[in-house]
Amino acid sequence: MYEVIQIGAKLIIIAALVLIFAFASFKVWKADLDLRKLFSPSRIVKQSVDERLSWLPTREKNTIYQSENTVGKVTGASVDEEKGIVEFQEISQSANLDLGSEFEFQKWKLIFQHAETMVGLDTSRPQDGRLLFKVTCKIAGERRG
Repeated sequence: MYEVIQIGAKLIIIAALVLIFAFASFKVWKADLDLRKLFSPSRIVKQSVDERLSWLPTREKNTIYQSENTVGKVTGASVDEEKGIVEFQEISQSANLDLGSEFEFQKWKLIFQHAETMVGLDTSRPQDGRLLFKVTCKIAGERRG
């Protein structure tokens, strides 16, 4: 009797494994594989690097920081290192930006010089908070770290 139960259990396990294998094989067979992406070295490297470095604190490219806090989002940035200025078409979400103090953008420390227009709150874009248009800043140096 014990041997019959052993054989039955083994047959059930084998049948379950065959069903799982058949289901997985069916899914792979029906899938539309992009082999260029599947075997792409750049995708493999990017995926492995992204996973390993995801814990690192990083800064957003189009963001202004002051005292390590986000204080504005920029669009239309242009840097002229020879003249020592950075110009922005627009700075939004800048309610916490202290224009009298140094702030950081990408690798630079900046000092606000002037803005063509300042809008406390644009009712058509309330989510953007205080807006500054055509902003010019002086490069005070490069930030550390």
